Amino acid sequence: MRGYNKQDFSAINYTMISLLSSKINILIVGGGEAAFIKCRTFSKEGCNITVVSKEFSKKFYELQDVYNVKLIKDEYKKEYIKAYVDINHIVIIATNNNIVNESIKNYCDEKCKLYLNCEDFTQGLVVKPVQRDTSNIKFALHTKGGSPKTSLFMSKIIEDKIYEYSNFIDYTCSIRNIVKSRPEKKEIMNFVCSEDFYFFYTKDVHNIILEMFYGVL
Repeated sequence: MRGYNKQDFSAINYTMISLLSSKINILIVGGGEAAFIKCRTFSKEGCNITVVSKEFSKKFYELQDVYNVKLIKDEYKKEYIKAYVDINHIVIIATNNNIVNESIKNYCDEKCKLYLNCEDFTQGLVVKPVQRDTSNIKFALHTKGGSPKTSLFMSKIIEDKIYEYSNFIDYTCSIRNIVKSRPEKKEIMNFVCSEDFYFFYTKDVHNIILEMFYGVL
């Protein structure tokens, strides 16, 4: 039996950050299926997308009038792509030319640009996780074994569980806004965001309990 303290070196380790979508500029090089999927996904999240390709799949015409998507039909030119790399935060490499992909990757490395490699995600610096939204929670999910279908399956289970706590999440956020200027804010939020307090919330005595400990908020 594998010990719990042993590291599984086949697992992929991720560091997740959350980007403020409307401030993020993304360059996609390529116009095929993979490029389309990434363009549609990031544009729906509110990022600003520029796609450069000598040819576009028919699906891209669905996006040609989307406010945050710009399609540029042009042959690959090294200097041309470099100019676009320099003004974007993230680059998505999605051509069917290995030499072109490697050239873009090398330039991104030179400029310390984040990039996603559609040909082989392990050769990039960025991987797009499965994302889900509820009315008050947004979460992202990867499997360490690199199985997107498993991530999709598990994201639905997690999303359903979050919905059970939806009203409580709204309540805790409202309390945080009320007490954010109080010196004991951290103590109050630790108290509120707990299983014990959630029990009182389900019994509809949470405000009484909160007032007993911290007075009128």
